[in-house]
This record gives sequence, structure tokens and C-alpha cells, in this order.
Amino acid sequence: MKNVLITGLDKEFDKKLASVFTREGYNIFAMGNEQIAGVKQLPVDLKEAAGAIKKDSGCLDIFIDTTDVRSRSDYFNVRSGLNYQVIKELYDANVTRPMEMLEVFYPLLDEGEGKRLCYLTSAEASINETRGTEGYGYKMAKAGLHNFLQITWNVLAPKNYTLRVFDPVYDDNQLAAEAAFNYFTRGRGVERGDPKRDDENNLVFRDAYGRQHAW
Repeated sequence: MKNVLITGLDKEFDKKLASVFTREGYNIFAMGNEQIAGVKQLPVDLKEAAGAIKKDSGCLDIFIDTTDVRSRSDYFNVRSGLNYQVIKELYDANVTRPMEMLEVFYPLLDEGEGKRLCYLTSAEASINETRGTEGYGYKMAKAGLHNFLQITWNVLAPKNYTLRVFDPVYDDNQLAAEAAFNYFTRGRGVERGDPKRDDENNLVFRDAYGRQHAW
């Protein structure tokens, strides 16, 4: 049985995702106070949470960071005047915190066989695709997360780690969770049998419709 960590159950999508994984027979851990059948609840303190997983199962196979924090105060742009406090808060929530969590849980992933990292993002934050001007702080933070993931993947890919970055996009959280489960648990194909065109080496993110998005 594969061991899976979901870092938080703050959003309805997160809860649906946890339920899908438990339904499919995975051993699920999650931090926070939300009680979901079949999910092993962890302390919010990261080191205590890692210790609990170590004691229970000894390793992790799939790490799912569900961090995706927005702010109602994030309605400014460079012409209207930037709110640096909001920008900092969103950066800390969407970039610094995920960095900290991966650092703490990495030893457990290194002991596991799955070695898969999964993150939430939004096509709104794609440098090539963003069109709007709202959500300045959020988009800047997610762009920072993308850069962190690129550098992290450069380091960990030679150690057989794989990366999944996902935009839930659906209004229907159940459908989004089902799509995320499929994306997070399946391998990605080798084009025409050529290992040099292995899609695992094509670092992109996908949405719940299966569409590929550029960083």
C-alpha cells in the first residue's frame, strides 16, 4: 500500500481529493483538524507530523502539497500602487511554506518507492498565458513557486523523482479531485517508444481537463 501525504484539508477540493485516495486504497495522512474517514490526522507542527508518519509507515511515496492561498486584498497592480504586505504574505504562504514542508518531509520521500511530488497552481500564473491584471500578488507568488519547482526538479530528477503540477480549474470539486487523482498516480507516456522523448522529462503543469500549460 502506498503512503500519501496531503499537506492540508482547507479547501473543499482538498477534502474530495483525500476521499478519492482513501476510496482507492491508499494509506493517507493529512495535517489539520479536519476529520475524514480513512485519513490519518497529523499534528500541524511539521516535525511532529513527520515523526508520526515515520512511526506509522516509515516512508512516503506521494507528497501532495495542496497550498493555494489567495487574498481578498489582492486587487492592486503596478499602476494603482502595490500592497507589499499582501505580496509578502502571499509569497510566504505559497512559496516559503511549501519549501519548508518539502524540506521536512523529504527524508521520508527518499525512503519510499514512489518519489512523486504534487503541487497545486493556476494557469492564471503562467507567464505565457496570464492576461488579467487582478490577483497581482497571487500570480507573482505562484510564478515564484514554479521557479522553486523547476530548481527542485533539476536536483531530484536524477534520483528518480517525478513532479506533478495541477490546476483544478473545475467548479465541481469532485470532478477536479478525480482528475487530480488520475494525474497524480499515473505514469506519463514515452513518445513512440523513444526514452529520449519521455514525457516525465517535460516539466509542465496540467489542468483538470488534461490540458498542458507552460510555466
